[in-house]
Amino acid sequence: AAALALPDGTERVVEGRLNGTLRHTPSGTGGFGYDPILQPEGETRTCAELTPAEKNAISHRGKAFRALVPVVRELVG
Repeated sequence: AAALALPDGTERVVEGRLNGTLRHTPSGTGGFGYDPILQPEGETRTCAELTPAEKNAISHRGKAFRALVPVVRELVG
């Protein structure tokens, strides 16, 4: 999730989701946390095997912040 809070009290929260499968055997050296065991849907590699750009394109954080952009534009101009 990503949130925006303005001084006037306006608050907005958006979400991003990354669906996938947990592998039994870790693979890859990139990322952190669960990245070596999370294989995103439609992908043959784990998150730890993706380039940073590939991971950001599909990650829950990347999706959430991309969803927040139009909210910021609407509220802040």
